[in-house]
Amino acid sequence: MTVMQTRTVEEVTGTLIDYRGRTPRKAECGVKLITAKVIKDGRILDGPHEYIPADDYDSWMRRGLPEQWDILITTEAPLGEVALLRTREKVALAQRVILLRGNPTVIDQRYYYQALKSPFVRAGLSARATGTTVLGIKQSELRQVRIPYFALPVQRLIGRILSVYDDLIENNTRRIAILDEMAQELYREWFVNLRFPGHEKARLVESKVGLVPDNWQVGLLQEFVELAYGKGLKSEDRCEGDIPVFGSSGIVGWHNRALVSGPGIIVGRKGNVGSVYWSSVPFYAIDTVYFVRTKVCLYYVFFNLQNQNFLNNDAAVPGLNRQQAYSLPFVVPSSEVLHSFEALAAPIFRLTDVLRQQNGVLSEARDFLLPKLISGELDMSRLAEVPVEAAL
Repeated sequence: MTVMQTRTVEEVTGTLIDYRGRTPRKAECGVKLITAKVIKDGRILDGPHEYIPADDYDSWMRRGLPEQWDILITTEAPLGEVALLRTREKVALAQRVILLRGNPTVIDQRYYYQALKSPFVRAGLSARATGTTVLGIKQSELRQVRIPYFALPVQRLIGRILSVYDDLIENNTRRIAILDEMAQELYREWFVNLRFPGHEKARLVESKVGLVPDNWQVGLLQEFVELAYGKGLKSEDRCEGDIPVFGSSGIVGWHNRALVSGPGIIVGRKGNVGSVYWSSVPFYAIDTVYFVRTKVCLYYVFFNLQNQNFLNNDAAVPGLNRQQAYSLPFVVPSSEVLHSFEALAAPIFRLTDVLRQQNGVLSEARDFLLPKLISGELDMSRLAEVPVEAAL
């Protein structure tokens, strides 16, 4: 085992950019604003983002411009989430995000990124943080957090080994996004644009949702879908297991028993109202969500619910009212069209399931290796000059 030496963030960082104390003007489009809430599990999340006007970018970013492979670390709500800027895309930084660019003569950037995710550094961040309900860290304190330190050849090897896992996870994540978009586009083309197979011969009739083929059913959501209540589950009752626990923000933990057999659909009713999630495996749905029961093609129902407006704007506290949801219009295509759609959608969903399972295995392997490599428990000094392909 290598004896672990350390250096401070101050000592290894060449560039630190911090935009705290300033609030940018927001816009519906323009330059993406990276906020603390979109940095999670080593990634900048896909999906909705905030933006600043493109014309404001130069004046706002006067403290420094982000570059590809810069490290972003959150300083509050949450503390210590880390991500790499993997693209050359122009982005702006929000207040609770600090950019770190290592001094290349002192630290390898990929190693620096991995070290910041290690239990040793995360403990150091927490120790220097302040706050009771929400932990946060000042820039001056962040600069004094200590980083495990090795000779540069060893750093490069550790960074390369762990980056192999991250790169595979990133590639799988991109493939999942492409497959999700393919399935979404298939749904839109067939059931929104009504260009399903055989649409040229279909006779359209007026309905309360507009023109639909005459052999499709138009009714209310309650006629085809049941929104069943999830059950309360205290955080202390959650335990180690392989059953995902779904809340309105997605998977919020794991349990050793399922409430619902998969595959299934989960709809948020509190908090993230109207969020719609898919689970290919048995799951536990807590009391902030509904789970769906239906005899209609589940893939079709999943996309249909994503396009429903569940938000009750009349309520003092936003929530999903089941009776209001049941009164929403629901269209059921002919059985022939649904069977054709299922035949195309099912393989896409199966492949995304495989890729997500692969990511789970890769994440477990990386998370097992990371603390052992960063702490020096696994001595890499003798392998530092060996090509990484031979070291793996």
